Amino acid sequence: MSTSRATRKFFLCTGQCVRADQLGNYPQSHVIGELHYVLDEGLRVTALAVYEVSLPSSLIPSVNAQIRVEIIGDARKIRCTFAGCYNFKRWEVARSTLVQRYERAML
Repeated sequence: MSTSRATRKFFLCTGQCVRADQLGNYPQSHVIGELHYVLDEGLRVTALAVYEVSLPSSLIPSVNAQIRVEIIGDARKIRCTFAGCYNFKRWEVARSTLVQRYERAML
């Protein structure tokens, strides 16, 4: 289950998360992944779908882009794979997801 095409959001190698219509505002960045909503233990959560190959921000990635991994929860050292870019960024799960998991565990 992923986001609709109209509201796709992309994670850049510089750490920003932007909508598709904003990609052109970040010409020095590369798209390393896309936000997806997935089911995890019956709960709809936000995941970062990291692409196999990072793309220039001048291109809107295909909805069929090859995904290396979907990250649910915190992650460090997510590397941009665009040639010559050495950015490493971190991804943090939304606080609401953590609260929902805690509340569910307490039931």
